[in-house]
Amino acid sequence: MPLPQNDARRAALVKGASRAKIKALVNLSACTGCEVCIQVCPVPDCIEKFGSDPTNFGVWVNYDICIGCQLCAKDCPWDTIRMVPTPSVQGHTTSLDSQITHQHEVFRQPNMVPEEVRTFVGKDPVSDPIVLNLFQKQNPVVPGMMSPK
Repeated sequence: MPLPQNDARRAALVKGASRAKIKALVNLSACTGCEVCIQVCPVPDCIEKFGSDPTNFGVWVNYDICIGCQLCAKDCPWDTIRMVPTPSVQGHTTSLDSQITHQHEVFRQPNMVPEEVRTFVGKDPVSDPIVLNLFQKQNPVVPGMMSPK
């Protein structure tokens, strides 16, 4: 469980996140909003859930405080999170800005997320070949008995 957030802790996380070489990118087209990533993330408020019912659930990653630890990508039971090079998401506020498609309901109803993260409105899907290639690959992790992977 992450430590409680305060101004000093947040400042330290932002400083650490600014040096991260990779960031977590959630593929919303496959995310179920199961919240496993939120539970394993050591950074408070780095990953947030949105949506009002299972048809529009999803999560977004705050790039300002993502430290690139990879725990969310390793533990996602649906294999929807990839770690991408930080330069490929440069200038993006959250993982909502970095989506490779705009099929998720949040792109038709941006009010599903807080106003400060609606920076994706009016932007095209990401076409960075590095990011696209990462989402074409299957995760080589051998599935566990109870895992949907």
